[in-house]
Amino acid sequence: MSIGIFIGVLLFFVLFLGSNVYIGRTLGQGFKKLFPRVSKKVWSYGYGALVILSFIGMLPWAVPGKRIFAVLGAYYIGFYGFALMSFLVLDVGSFLLMFLTKRKEKGRAKSQGARALVGMGLILVLMVYSTYQANLLHVVHYDVQLTHPQAPEKMRVVLISDLHLGAAGSEKRLPELVARINGAEPDLVVIPGDIFDDDFHLIKDPAKAKALLSSISATQGVYASLGNHDGGETFPLMVNFLEESGITVLMEDYVLIEEELLLLGRLDPSPIGGFGTKEREETSSLLAKLPKEYPVMVLDHTPSDPWQYGEKVDLVLSGHTHGGQVFPLNLFTRVLFEVDYGMEKIHKGPLYVVTSGSGTWGPPMRLGTKSELVILDLFREN
Repeated sequence: MSIGIFIGVLLFFVLFLGSNVYIGRTLGQGFKKLFPRVSKKVWSYGYGALVILSFIGMLPWAVPGKRIFAVLGAYYIGFYGFALMSFLVLDVGSFLLMFLTKRKEKGRAKSQGARALVGMGLILVLMVYSTYQANLLHVVHYDVQLTHPQAPEKMRVVLISDLHLGAAGSEKRLPELVARINGAEPDLVVIPGDIFDDDFHLIKDPAKAKALLSSISATQGVYASLGNHDGGETFPLMVNFLEESGITVLMEDYVLIEEELLLLGRLDPSPIGGFGTKEREETSSLLAKLPKEYPVMVLDHTPSDPWQYGEKVDLVLSGHTHGGQVFPLNLFTRVLFEVDYGMEKIHKGPLYVVTSGSGTWGPPMRLGTKSELVILDLFREN
């Protein structure tokens, strides 16, 4: 490990620990206001215990009750983000008010308990609202014109991504998702990655999930590529599950759809735990192997380098970003990715469609973004 990475990791943990101490102390002030007979330390230590228990579900090893701890950890991440944002806004606002009105610090200190209670109420509202939003499945529709002379005259493609099966709330959303897919009457269904959430064993009811996925109806089949969360020790179980669900997994491989469209599936460049012995190929060498006479549609989970395909590819379908999932993270994804959400034509490159995903990673919450199913109606330019 380089000294730069070491310093970065150390700084992260110092900031994370410090922010949790800040949250714990502020919570203690709020609970002290509600229950004056109980020491603030009790509430602060209680929050510390919650943090420790939440991290058990994030460990890479199998531990008893890991699924329960994983759900606890998911909600903790959401709580942590909303708590830090709420308490900081209130404290900074209080400081500015004191500075502008020239109030004494003593008066500000007396209002700490009240501010903590307001913050706790705001956190509760944000968590309930964002959990509700995450469970609303939206349908987004794009008309996609292809200029290639061999392009399909008309084809309906349903795009879903980032199911994160095994994550909190993931299996509860699956029945509606499958029903919406079948209701769209697609010719083709594609899933560009993050079907799982790192560990296959986190799925509560694999048989039920498999039955639901097997019931997807598409005249030209269901195809998937793999995302960064679809690897690790349980990778063979993941692939077997998909195959038994009637989903064809494309790993640096392609299939020709109706002699009209070449569908290429990529392995994610940064898999957590790896894809066994399989690795992502260099893009230019992989494209050189493809038949030249058909339009090319690529499933590539992470839209990190939209220029890598040049004009050899017509359409790239991605996920990964979740559109930021929870505000203000969407502000960061807009900076990190050339296309973090929506449909956009890359200059001297393909048309990109990046979905915010049908599921959630980490907290089962969305704020300022939406869970979605994307319908793509492809048609040939006349």
